[in-house]
Amino acid sequence: MEPRRIQKVGYSTLSVSIPMNWAKKMNVKKGDIVFLSEENDGALRIAPEPSKAEDTSVYVVNVDKCDNTTILARVIVGNYVLGRSMIRVESSRRLMREQIESIRAVTQRLLGIGIIEESDRHLVLQCSIDPKNFPLETVVKRLYVITSIMFKEAIDSLIDKDRELAKDAITREYEADTIYWLLSRLLASAQQSRVVSEAIGVTDPMQIAEYNLIAWYLEMIGDRINAVCNNILKMENHKKDANAELIERLGQLALVSFTMFDKAMKSIVEKDIKVASDAVDLYEAVHAEEEKLLTEFHETNSELTTRFNMIAWEFKIIAEHSSAIAEISIDNILRNKNDICRVDDSPKEE
Repeated sequence: MEPRRIQKVGYSTLSVSIPMNWAKKMNVKKGDIVFLSEENDGALRIAPEPSKAEDTSVYVVNVDKCDNTTILARVIVGNYVLGRSMIRVESSRRLMREQIESIRAVTQRLLGIGIIEESDRHLVLQCSIDPKNFPLETVVKRLYVITSIMFKEAIDSLIDKDRELAKDAITREYEADTIYWLLSRLLASAQQSRVVSEAIGVTDPMQIAEYNLIAWYLEMIGDRINAVCNNILKMENHKKDANAELIERLGQLALVSFTMFDKAMKSIVEKDIKVASDAVDLYEAVHAEEEKLLTEFHETNSELTTRFNMIAWEFKIIAEHSSAIAEISIDNILRNKNDICRVDDSPKEE
């Protein structure tokens, strides 16, 4: 923090000088217009014109420093999530075929990014996403819908013994990842730029923190559903040896877990504190049933027992994540104007 003394100019104007380092960084010169906005705590924020605030830098990824294609793909995703628009991937020697294939594969899973330049030693990736086209609540709803469909397919696969539904849910996770990375990019950009935050509908800095957590929990729930489906596929060959009643109870556990998830996300969308509270209340039922099932399910087939226990555990973890989302929803509702809690602004008795 750098102190600056307020100066009086003329009869009624107060002024303060702008640090030169900041002016150079923002490319602000004499005669340019800057914008002042008041924060919630009373602080004043100075911002340059939106066109000057745009990051036009080219970020260079050194392929030679990436030990394998997995690291290379993660570095590209990381640059995308950080909101960077121009990424140059280069090597001191000819790019190997597996490196190029890894780059192409990861860009196909990232929305709005593509290869615009290519040679034997480098590739240039450009992201052309306009945040105004992706309101935050719309993107969150989309991730919720995809995850919900995956969840329903997993449950129906378990109850109806339909392997194809489990495979469909696993395939759908790619789309969920794409939306999650887009959401992460929007939130990172909003944290760095007031222009972006306003464009996507963020009016309070706390929303960025809350939606980051919600996005992360949705991503984790998607991963857990994916694990459930993989275990269902591995359990199918042994289901004839299983206790039908316990398998049915596992399906009921899945339905309660889904109800928790659905109520938690509906409370976010509809801003309903009662729905959020109902979601939290269901967790104890999921936890208790999961423990009972682990105690009661003992089959001679160890492979079947392992898969059954893992599926039950995954549904409990999903319930934990759903409860966390519901609690975030409650905090968010209480922070804004609501019918349950208000500031006491009545006159104080002396």
